[in-house]
Amino acid sequence: MTRLRLMPLLLVALCAAAFGFAGTAAATPATATNALNAPTNDECFKCHGSADVKGETIDVKGVQKTIYVDRAIYEQSRHGKLACTSCHLGFTSGPHDAEQTQNWLATAKIGACRECHADVFEMYRGSFHGNLVFGESSGEAPVCADCHEAHNIMPPESQEFRAQIDTLCANCHADALETYLDSYHGKAFYLGEIQTAVCTDCHGGHRILAPSDPNSSVNEANLIQTCGECHPGANDNFVQFMVHVNPKSPSSSFLVWTFYMAYVLLIAVVFTFGFVHSGLYIYRGFKDGLYKRNHH
Repeated sequence: MTRLRLMPLLLVALCAAAFGFAGTAAATPATATNALNAPTNDECFKCHGSADVKGETIDVKGVQKTIYVDRAIYEQSRHGKLACTSCHLGFTSGPHDAEQTQNWLATAKIGACRECHADVFEMYRGSFHGNLVFGESSGEAPVCADCHEAHNIMPPESQEFRAQIDTLCANCHADALETYLDSYHGKAFYLGEIQTAVCTDCHGGHRILAPSDPNSSVNEANLIQTCGECHPGANDNFVQFMVHVNPKSPSSSFLVWTFYMAYVLLIAVVFTFGFVHSGLYIYRGFKDGLYKRNHH
């Protein structure tokens, strides 16, 4: 009898435990690791990682894009644990139809990035580059994958990424790179001083604004603060230093161009005088027989 009386209580306790366990399991959120590793990339790399497709390309608005992806490089990158379909949205294994491939490059290079980097995307969208991309550039302004690559994304804080920043910017701003190399910063950087100022230290990274914008880091009103990041003693006089000046162009800075031309003229006169003087001396030597063996 005692056992029969206890049976309902035991059943109630078992049900409560079961519901409690289920509730706990349901309330436990999926971890980021589970979400990242849930899909497998094996199917993608069967084709795109095969050595047979290394020379295969597809046409994207007149530009040939390779379909080969080095799996070892990808898996060592910052996104190495992501599924391919995290960026190539809507793609399935096997041959891809027109619906899957429509606008795939724009989606992979910028659209998919906002899914994980919404805060950075908003900064970029409000930047000079972002205004061009979403406004009038017709695809000529850089987007996420143009600077961070696609399958070999390096940590932005790494020395490897910092070492290539100037080269990345030079893809669109070759003239700015040339004048940068004429500066102290540029010469120091290319002599191996990796911590000296590069493009993004002055102009910013994702929120690059035109110098005329009051919020730009290189606007005249903000130069003391920007330069002060590396030069704590920066003042009004310090920020008068002219950067990105082309000494060969009077429109860049007439004063610098004037001194540059004077310098070139001086060098030309000195070397011309030296050449003529040496030439006349040698000629006189031959005429007077200074170079003959029997000359005393």
